[in-house]
Amino acid sequence: MPDQTIELLRELTEAHGVSGYEQEVREIIRRHLQDFTVIEQDRLGSIVCRKKGLAETPRIMLAGHMDEIGFLVKYITDEGFIKFSTLGGWWGHVMLAQRVVIKTKKGDVPGLIGSKPPHVLSDEERKKILEPKDMYIDVGATS
Repeated sequence: MPDQTIELLRELTEAHGVSGYEQEVREIIRRHLQDFTVIEQDRLGSIVCRKKGLAETPRIMLAGHMDEIGFLVKYITDEGFIKFSTLGGWWGHVMLAQRVVIKTKKGDVPGLIGSKPPHVLSDEERKKILEPKDMYIDVGATS
């Protein structure tokens, strides 16, 4: 794969763009395609890039999503842990120990998804898949 293609794929996969907040992804697409296509944006934030060919047919459409599954901060506990809800289809098995970035007006805050440690769980609790409601985001805060 040419280095340009690898760089584009890296940029797109590392961009943050949970549903409703796809601006970062939209900017990458615009930057890479503005010299080759006509770009339109609707009121919901979707973009359409049009490239007219020399012939009328065939017509080809490539469709894709700019958004990704993510989380929404619900509240912060007195101990400084961030409780959250999911945006999209998450599975409890893959959420623990995920690195996350909380987007704020003052900048990005890195965090890690955690839960009660195994040594304080009952035997029955250890057998269950943890649900998001039993998890939190740890950003290293103490209060």
